[in-house]
Amino acid sequence: MLTERVHKGILRKFEALRGQILVGKAPIKGVNKEHRVPADQFVEEDHILHDLIRGFYKPAGMPFLISYQATESDKNYGRQIIWKDKSTYEFETIEMRPPSSPKDSRKKSDIAAARYNLKNHIPIGILHKVEKGVNVILGLGMIVEENSNGLFIVKPHALNKNTIITANEINNVLNNIVEDAEIDKDFVTEIIKEVKQRQGQEKFRKLLLNKYDYCALCGIDAIHSRASHIKPWVASSNQERLDLHNGLLLCPNHDYLFDKGFISFTDQGNLLISTKLSEIQMQFFNIHTQMKLKIKEQMKNYLEYHRENIFLR
Repeated sequence: MLTERVHKGILRKFEALRGQILVGKAPIKGVNKEHRVPADQFVEEDHILHDLIRGFYKPAGMPFLISYQATESDKNYGRQIIWKDKSTYEFETIEMRPPSSPKDSRKKSDIAAARYNLKNHIPIGILHKVEKGVNVILGLGMIVEENSNGLFIVKPHALNKNTIITANEINNVLNNIVEDAEIDKDFVTEIIKEVKQRQGQEKFRKLLLNKYDYCALCGIDAIHSRASHIKPWVASSNQERLDLHNGLLLCPNHDYLFDKGFISFTDQGNLLISTKLSEIQMQFFNIHTQMKLKIKEQMKNYLEYHRENIFLR
């Protein structure tokens, strides 16, 4: 049974992962019923973001939807995404389309669940199915209406809008900070740190993309890969944060494993696999002990830090 704490954690995760590409089913629903997506900093126990069976995802025994998988395909549900800026995966509206077949036994429960979310103002996670096995997290949405055509209209939603602040707004706060003694300087400092980190990581990713064309482990194309710091951003100096030897280009699955410490590498580039991963999880995450990373001397100090501080033995 889904608990309120897990539900809230899943929504926070959708918000935090906005714009990220997830490849395969493992990071979305887990490898099988016995091995769901592992607990992480957002969700305190094994969980499912979406069941990948149909557009609507209503957990068994629950009256509401947790998430919706939107497509741009003319087949099945038809096109559902109206983009604000497709290059950054920002949507303006999602048109949630219930199943059209009268023989669909779950159609009524899907519609009832969507109405429950609408009535009770419960946000949902949004995935964009780019192609088979490739999904992009679009963040959170809120169902704002059910129109005369039976479509549920979804608008973007933020769990805490007070944390969404633009660079111009930061400058305004800084300009007024001396004049307004009530402004929390620690809060302003943390917001600035967050924006700078986001900007720095984007610059770091562009540098890595200029150097590498594919995932360092499985060879998937760079467009489906992520820039991962070996020594985490928060633990690195300003120089280390933009040092390409402190970075790996990894597909979403392998980036997740590396970031959470389920894998690491020796100074010779041999793959280390945590005992926390079962053999079946290794298969579905596409990792094996024969995998090897090309190592340069300048990477070794960063890898040592990862083994000593991040890797789960």
